[in-house]
Amino acid sequence: MYPILIDIQQLSVLVVGGGKIATRKVCGLVEAGAKPTVIAPNFSEALHTANKNGTVLLRERSFQYGDTAGFQVIFICTDNAAVNRAVLNETTPRQLVNDTTNQHNSNFFNMALIKENDFAIALTTNGKNPRKTKQLKEKIRSLLKRITLE
Repeated sequence: MYPILIDIQQLSVLVVGGGKIATRKVCGLVEAGAKPTVIAPNFSEALHTANKNGTVLLRERSFQYGDTAGFQVIFICTDNAAVNRAVLNETTPRQLVNDTTNQHNSNFFNMALIKENDFAIALTTNGKNPRKTKQLKEKIRSLLKRITLE
């Protein structure tokens, strides 16, 4: 893997799923300037709110063949193995795909990000142990609070 930062505002983003993980991904995408399309039969309250605010486009239905066409970045965030396989089966090598349920199906991973006023620290276990990454992120955040940065 090669770490990079992407101007996500310039890319078309699809999130398949409407639950907790999808919501977390969408919130991060919106914060970075993306306006993702989200496909799911049901959505969290936060996603409904984001839709009302115009920061996401919700398609309240099940995933259908052809839904990945035209998207450059795709997040698979469902707990339905058949849906996840269907999404993967129609993606192409030219699309960035993150399967949050099986990182072996992904060609990119998100890094945990600690943002301060004028810098950011990104952490990763290369998709192998997100829980460990989260723990390390909290320890570093706690350490930063104790030291004075000029």
